[in-house]
Amino acid sequence: MSIKTAFIKKEFLQIWRDPSSLIIAFILPTILLFIYAFAINMDSLKVNLGIKNDDKSAEVVNLVKSFSQNPYIKVQDFYSQQEMEQALVQGKINAALFIPQNFSQKLAAQSSTQLLLLCDGAFYNQVGFAQQYVSAIVENWFKDSKFYPNIQTVSVEIVPRVWFNQNNVGQWAVVPASLAITMTLIGILLTALVISREWERGTLEALLATNISTFDILVGKYVPYFVVGMASLLFNVGWMIFVFQVPFRGSLLILILVSSLFLFACLGVGLIISSLCRNQFLASITSLIVGFLPALMLAGVVFPVSSMPKGFQWVTWLLPPKHYVDFIRSEFLVGTVMVNVVKSSMFLLALGMVFAFIVYRKIPRRLDD
Repeated sequence: MSIKTAFIKKEFLQIWRDPSSLIIAFILPTILLFIYAFAINMDSLKVNLGIKNDDKSAEVVNLVKSFSQNPYIKVQDFYSQQEMEQALVQGKINAALFIPQNFSQKLAAQSSTQLLLLCDGAFYNQVGFAQQYVSAIVENWFKDSKFYPNIQTVSVEIVPRVWFNQNNVGQWAVVPASLAITMTLIGILLTALVISREWERGTLEALLATNISTFDILVGKYVPYFVVGMASLLFNVGWMIFVFQVPFRGSLLILILVSSLFLFACLGVGLIISSLCRNQFLASITSLIVGFLPALMLAGVVFPVSSMPKGFQWVTWLLPPKHYVDFIRSEFLVGTVMVNVVKSSMFLLALGMVFAFIVYRKIPRRLDD
């Protein structure tokens, strides 16, 4: 066997024995392919549409049914204007359509009429889709209705009103949501290297030789990076408000409290990775797969969760960034909505406690652990 052949064989054996190489070559592309194939939908977006119909005529009832039959629209019927507007504020629906009581009467009297469409500007990329879907469905219904043949000069105008982001500025919606990616990188990537660095440098042996308890190690690993993460949060929020001019309509105290729960959960994920991986390179790759990619693609920062298949939507509930994105957009553009605050806080606290328990159980107590 020649030297070149022997060296090539040695490299193949090293690749086979090194999990990080196999993860990069096979696991990472597989995860990305599944996400691109099933979770990301570039063709259209599903819209949660609330409808308050005050006109109970048969023709208008058929119009409401037309919205329900569209595969890209999920319809919720409301009987109270205040209730529907509250649902829009809480993010339960993306748009709200009001059909007035005299809608069909005006058309029968050969008079043009209008429909009011309220859109949630916090999800700016869904505003255009909501307007297009509603306009197309109303236009098709109007052409097939009994009003159209005799009064072709009459029209039904959709009057859009964008709440929370009147000019539909994409930066206002994207920049706050990007804070979830930044905090995920800080929380997971930094802590993912903590214990693995101790393994590589051999300092873990000296640490385990002392009488330090597992709880002391847990607190010692959490607190410094928690302080760094919260300092980074305030730094980034300052940039958003004063440099990028993103309006902040919520409470700074609520923002700090919920962000601390999110960071607590992310630190847990990073420490779990660090306790399982004994070299920093493998820990970095794992944190990229577990932390950064889901935060970017599955948390709703770029691609709405509502447009993903049901299976992926359930997976997103296990991701801390998903709950934080729901909260942070609302806190910046809408203001403090206690329903959103409580819901996000409960999920983030539960995930953080579960991850902290796993970290406690996985922290090595002996060198052979």
